[in-house]
Amino acid sequence: MPEYTLFCAPDTYAMSAHAVLEEAGADYAVRWIRIFDEDPDPDFLAASPHCRTPALAGPEGTVFETGAVCLYVAERHPEAGLVIPPGDPRRGTFLQWFHYLATTLQPDVIIQYHPEFYHGEADRQAALRAASMGRLKGVFATLDNALAEGPYFFGEHPTVPDFILGMQALWDVIFPDGDITAYPSIVRHREMICQRPAVQRMRAAHAEEYARRQA
Repeated sequence: MPEYTLFCAPDTYAMSAHAVLEEAGADYAVRWIRIFDEDPDPDFLAASPHCRTPALAGPEGTVFETGAVCLYVAERHPEAGLVIPPGDPRRGTFLQWFHYLATTLQPDVIIQYHPEFYHGEADRQAALRAASMGRLKGVFATLDNALAEGPYFFGEHPTVPDFILGMQALWDVIFPDGDITAYPSIVRHREMICQRPAVQRMRAAHAEEYARRQA
């Protein structure tokens, strides 16, 4: 029996957790689920009370939220080097970017996809998206500057924040005018992270599941 079960939907935030599991060499299985289902998988609902992916079942119980799942797996597999550990002078910067991606970037990404979460009227949804995109311009400029020396946040080896940012950067719609090229450091970062075998395996699995659902 696998050590972990990842509750996963294709082309969602679960991609980051899925990639981290692969990069860590963890023993895991994927349980593909459908989000926004009126009759959710009871095990998924127990693991993720808001029925959002990813969620993880492991030897110590369940964990939900993208960052929590990624950090939990990374810390259980320190040999993969995906975490800057306590005592390392870079630890504060690691935590800074880890939380920045969750609390500053992700909320506005969600608005781009689901403004209806925040308002039911179409005109207000459009206004929300526009205001959100204005904030995203600044967020991506900040991240682009942080990655200028790169290719990753901490040089040549990726850590958890790289997988969290890299998978979101696959969604062109979150960039102003759908164009990532205004942020050359993020372009390089996305290219580098997507060359990793772990990410390639994850993306292939998501593409296969997406195709299966479209058949």
